[in-house]
Amino acid sequence: MDIRQLKTFVEVARVRSFSKAAESLFLTQPTVSNHVQSLEKEFDTILINRLSKGLTLTDAGQLLYQNALDIINTYETARYQLDSYKGKVEGHLEISASSVPRKHLLPILIHSFLEKYPDVSFSISDKDSRQVIEEILIGDTDFGFVGALYKTRNLAYIPVMEDNLVLISPEDFFPDHENLMSISLDMIVDYPFIFREEGSGTRESVRLSMESKGFNLERLKTVAWIEDVEAIKRMVALGVGLSFISEKDIDCGDIVEGRRYKALRLDDLDLSRKFYLVHHKSRQLSPIGESFKSSVKSLV
Repeated sequence: MDIRQLKTFVEVARVRSFSKAAESLFLTQPTVSNHVQSLEKEFDTILINRLSKGLTLTDAGQLLYQNALDIINTYETARYQLDSYKGKVEGHLEISASSVPRKHLLPILIHSFLEKYPDVSFSISDKDSRQVIEEILIGDTDFGFVGALYKTRNLAYIPVMEDNLVLISPEDFFPDHENLMSISLDMIVDYPFIFREEGSGTRESVRLSMESKGFNLERLKTVAWIEDVEAIKRMVALGVGLSFISEKDIDCGDIVEGRRYKALRLDDLDLSRKFYLVHHKSRQLSPIGESFKSSVKSLV
């Protein structure tokens, strides 16, 4: 079995496309097809269903994919040790992150890591917390940064950053309240709301905090579900409704068509939270992955 063929198969399985795999691996599409066909011939089984609507893994392909990740990481470990002996370390890490750690934490972590390992490269994907977890579990990414804990025995979490959520409001919704003043939960229940999408750590934190006070999030009138925090802030400033964002994303100098939003605290809700580095507990990390995890732990 050729390790290059195995890497090609893993990339095809990850992106669900021969052409996209060829592009990311800098190979021709016929070469990618030949690599997969060689593996199918070697194992005497079909690994990929080639459908008109896209590619899917067969049961055998799924089994090989899970084992291939460990095989490749073991190979990379040996290569890393040899390269370290020769004074050279290189590799690539796939990271998925929700919006707050992607903007406010990852740049610092990556800058620090690249100072020590300049030949390492990164791919950073923008995902909500639930999508990050899903990608970790199926092996599509090495690490994730999330703002909520999703309980499963296959995940390991490392706390990396603390945060607080705040309520943002149009300037004229609470005219007697200045920025970062406290209001009560019962003052907001009749206003329209803009929420992050289902699966976001922000939404999950708000839901859990409200439920701890016996309040169901569904009681609030939601007029929009939006992924992008900047779009949420603009809509709030224009008077569409209230929303919750990280205090790290507050910029009350934002002006939208002459209007600003303001940030408020809810005095009867605990909206503090933590962000976590998450990885698959039972899957062997690549040596670069182990180094990145150690680097993160040393900085937080």
